Amino acid sequence: MPFQIIVHEPDRILEVIYPPHPTAADLDDYLTRVRETIEGLNGEWSALVDQSQLRVMPSNMVAAMAKLNAYAQLKGMKRSARVVSTAASGLQAWRMTKQAMLNIPARTFESRLDALAWLKNPDDE
Repeated sequence: MPFQIIVHEPDRILEVIYPPHPTAADLDDYLTRVRETIEGLNGEWSALVDQSQLRVMPSNMVAAMAKLNAYAQLKGMKRSARVVSTAASGLQAWRMTKQAMLNIPARTFESRLDALAWLKNPDDE
């Protein structure tokens, strides 16, 4: 099952749903498609990354995702919300965010609805 990419146009939210067991081919395909999608957004946008099906990110993916996040920030990403299912995956998401040296608001959530609410209404914190 490949990565799913959904653009919520009215809110300018790029949503990505990770598969439970991504392959190297899945990752390569995703990196190509998501970069094209980011280029098409052309301006500020927010990211919703649903990693809830992925228990632990393979180590080879961490560096690739950190690079992708740095690229995304340069291309207009203004907020990043991650949905995780375990404390370990939440810690891994935090480490990846730090490795990317993001200087935008980034949070992890256990619920997709909570993550969307935070992205749509950042002043409600």
